[in-house]
Amino acid sequence: MRYSNTSKEKENGIVYTPTAMADYLAHEMIVHKHPQKDGIISILDPAVGEGELLISIISALSDISTAKIIAVGYETDSSVCLKTQSNLEKLFPNVTITIKNEDFLKAIEEKNAGEYDYVIANPPYIRTQIMGSNKAQEISNKLNLNGRIDIYYAFIVCTGDVLKENGIAGYITSNKFLTIKSGSSVRDYILDNYCIHRITDFGDTKLFSASVLPCITVFSKGKTTEADNVKFTSVYQANNVEEFTKINNIFDSIYDTGFFGIPDGRVFHYQQGTIQSVRKGSLWNIKSDETQKWLENVEKNTWQHFSNIGKIRVGIKTTADNVFIGEDWEGDKANIELLRPLITHRNAGQILPNNSSHWQVLYTHTTVNGKKTVYDIDKYPNAKKYLEKHYDQLSGRNYVIAANRNWYEIWVPQNPDAWKHRKIVFRDISEQPEFWLDTSGAIVNGDCYWIEINDDVFEDVVYLALAIANSKFIEKYYDVKFNTKLYSGKRRYMSQYVEQFPIPLYSSELAQKTVSTVKKIIAENSPEAILSYKAELDDMVDKLFA
Repeated sequence: MRYSNTSKEKENGIVYTPTAMADYLAHEMIVHKHPQKDGIISILDPAVGEGELLISIISALSDISTAKIIAVGYETDSSVCLKTQSNLEKLFPNVTITIKNEDFLKAIEEKNAGEYDYVIANPPYIRTQIMGSNKAQEISNKLNLNGRIDIYYAFIVCTGDVLKENGIAGYITSNKFLTIKSGSSVRDYILDNYCIHRITDFGDTKLFSASVLPCITVFSKGKTTEADNVKFTSVYQANNVEEFTKINNIFDSIYDTGFFGIPDGRVFHYQQGTIQSVRKGSLWNIKSDETQKWLENVEKNTWQHFSNIGKIRVGIKTTADNVFIGEDWEGDKANIELLRPLITHRNAGQILPNNSSHWQVLYTHTTVNGKKTVYDIDKYPNAKKYLEKHYDQLSGRNYVIAANRNWYEIWVPQNPDAWKHRKIVFRDISEQPEFWLDTSGAIVNGDCYWIEINDDVFEDVVYLALAIANSKFIEKYYDVKFNTKLYSGKRRYMSQYVEQFPIPLYSSELAQKTVSTVKKIIAENSPEAILSYKAELDDMVDKLFA
């Protein structure tokens, strides 16, 4: 996956598939649909690119069948189209190959795409932000998809129109749709219209050059009703593993379980199981007997969840950070009014914040009679003078003006009245969980989330939640239940995951001991404190859910 920030590749979602992955996908498709020995076998790649997927599946089919093969590909780039046609004809002189210089999604509208035994694809990865909201909405409406979409959703949905009744499809996509809320509509569509045979989540294996974490989904026409029938493989990087088996590449142990290291020094954890649930709206995670028993035991010891503590919110989004946010407000900026302390990812820490960075935000919002409003900037001459220096940039935010907002407003200020309350702040993306308590009244930036703690939540529950959120236990819980790591073991601590974190009954003797330990750390208020008690806290949290 090779797109840069401003490239044509990014705009068009161009993706080139590694040979080993293409071969693996072809193998999995043939396992679930063995070809006939004679007659005609038809293959479609709706986003053919340079033809790597067609090469793999034609080669695999040719090895086990003497049937006539007809292969069709769609490619929007005319130069790539011609090159691919020529290369494939040279490789497979006995195969009828047609590479069409067309957009598959438009061809499907005209009902002229035909029907195929095998549909193999690595469709474009074009997110809503790149695609444009109008195009995204058009696709959503046409296909009855809800929420933010990626264009590959459309390819998956449209596959049903070109797949024979007994055909098989195999897709390489981003793994995001497996577990994000906005992927719910396409997940539900797949469950209702396709029978899923296998999901392989390649996680942070970096099989591609860009920052998309890939997965493979193999399916046929039908309906997915039994979770145990959906085979699931998960491969993610593991850190600090001393014992592992050496292999030459990722695919050498693709059907094995355990820890495996490749020549570049990286070690991966391979898991084999089935999909956790095929209920509507469910996330698609791996389930094994071991992990299922563990989750069931955690549930037995769960009293409440983090959602019961308070509403989880993302921080502010200024859409002009260079104007509103900074660490250096000295000199001619020292007397600017409306400056407020700002918590950013730089302040992240476990239980205690890292206070080495002191950032501020020019916060132009307040609350009047319980209603969020914007300050009258005329009453703050220094702030007004400073902001007017950036008038062109701020007024150029067309979405602000279109929403009948003042040119000097922060786009997402959140509730100005809520900052004064106690809150648990946590970093969005991090290798280890970093949750800490803030009672300073500081504002939280958009690179962090925060829990607006309900007034009626007992103090001990808050301290207990801090212990759980920063524990080794919660790392395991996250990986087992959500399995959505990013590169290099990093995790996304988004509201949809954190709100499900469990809390045991706070009144037990062990829970109270845990609470007391957190209080000690906060009272000592030093980086050494968390290190001193970390192992003890981890042990207590494990026992709380054992």
